[in-house]
Formats: sequence, structure tokens, C-alpha cells
Amino acid sequence: MRVLRYIQLFATLLILGCDYDRFDTIEPRDEVEWVPNAELSDVRHSFAVATTIRENMIITGRVVTSDEGGNFYRTLVIEDATGTLELMIGMDYLYRTYPVGSLLAVRLQGLAIDEYNGVLRVGLQPDKWDYRTTSYMSHQAVVDRYVYRTNSIVAPEPERLSAGELTKRLCGRLVTVEGLHADDQATTWAEGRYTSYRKFRDEQGDSIYVQTSPYARFAAQELPSDEVSITGVLYYGDVSGSSKAFIIKMCDEKDVVR
Repeated sequence: MRVLRYIQLFATLLILGCDYDRFDTIEPRDEVEWVPNAELSDVRHSFAVATTIRENMIITGRVVTSDEGGNFYRTLVIEDATGTLELMIGMDYLYRTYPVGSLLAVRLQGLAIDEYNGVLRVGLQPDKWDYRTTSYMSHQAVVDRYVYRTNSIVAPEPERLSAGELTKRLCGRLVTVEGLHADDQATTWAEGRYTSYRKFRDEQGDSIYVQTSPYARFAAQELPSDEVSITGVLYYGDVSGSSKAFIIKMCDEKDVVR
């Protein structure tokens, strides 16, 4: 009988373990502890980069990225009406726990803050020997000290723009850039072992680069030959050693609309 019980228990665990598509549930916690007292724009205006946040500041924002397509890796971006913030959550399958549109509350006190390609990001304080100014929150128990996912999920609406309308103020925002044509010698979104940047241009001559990881599931797909709109998070930084340019980072292939 004992052997039979073990077999039944093992079979039950197998069934539960195969439920890959569901979102991970988060146990409710004391909501009083997570009442927001600031907006994301306050983070930009209150702190210099490469510092540690000492104030008891709690902000909220909706998730606008997903790592399901393999282009975002161990990080997610949130935004509110006033600004954006990238969270360095060093775990895989974040789209299950923090699906796109989720409203997150983030306790910033004790986190390190810096800026990368025009986007503020927060993570743990790095070790003294670490060259980075922020490090990943690599365990769920650590993440739970700083991040709380509410039950609210609302699909984000990207701001629709042309390449010529992009500004640094929009970095970190979910945007849709319209009227683009591929203007690159490459034929696929990415190749080799390193991140690739593909140039797109509109009829006015304004350009933007699309950043794609070699591990993205659409990396080997061919670049579109006709006019497209591309949705993703906007950055501003170096592109393959050239001068700085606007960069858009898609979640997956569905972010390209012909």
C-alpha cells in the first residue's frame, strides 16, 4: 500500500508540473505596506545614477515587456503615465510570474539605481569587487522583498510615432514606430553569438535600429521586405561601435506588423 501511495503521489506531481502555460500565483500580502507614495518621474528627478536609494519610496507601474520570446533576458520594464523603470530580476520565465500588463508595486529603499541606454534601472547593490553599478535580484525570496504583483492586469497601449518623432524623453517607453523599411545588408534579425542591430528607415530618411538577441526565437527569421510598424521598448545608445542612435527592442515576432 505504501508503494502504491508513492506512485499516486508521483503521478500527481507530474500532472501539476506539466501545467507550463499558467501564470504563477502570488500569495496576497498586507496591502498597507505597498501603498505607493511616488510616481516613476519622481525616481528620475530624485536620484543621481549609480547610487543607493535610502528613502522609503514605493512606486507602481505596468509591465510592458516579456521574456517569452527570448529577446529580453532576466529583466523587465514597467511604466506609468510619468516615466519608466527597468527591474533587474535575474530569473527566467518572468512572463509567467509577471505577465505583460501586470501592475507591480516596487519598494525602492535599499536598491541600487543606475542608467543604461537612457533607461533607469534598479537592482541589488553590487559587491565591492563587481564592476557593475547594480546587480540582479536572483532569488524569488529576494525579489519579493521589493516587488509585489497586484491582481490588476491591463494590456499596455504603445505610443504610435514616426522615427523622426522619437526623443530621449521616451526612453523606456513602449512605442510603435510606423512606416519603416529595412535598410540593412543583413537578411535576418540576428546572426552569430552576439546581439545584432538592424537598421530601419522611413520615407523621410529618419532611422532606428532594432536590437535582437541571438537567442530570440525569431532571430533566424528573414527581415521584412515591405513597409512595417515595429513595437518595442525604446533605448538610446551605441550601435555596433557607431555613434549613438535610437534603438527599439521587441518582445517577439508579433511586434512586427506589415
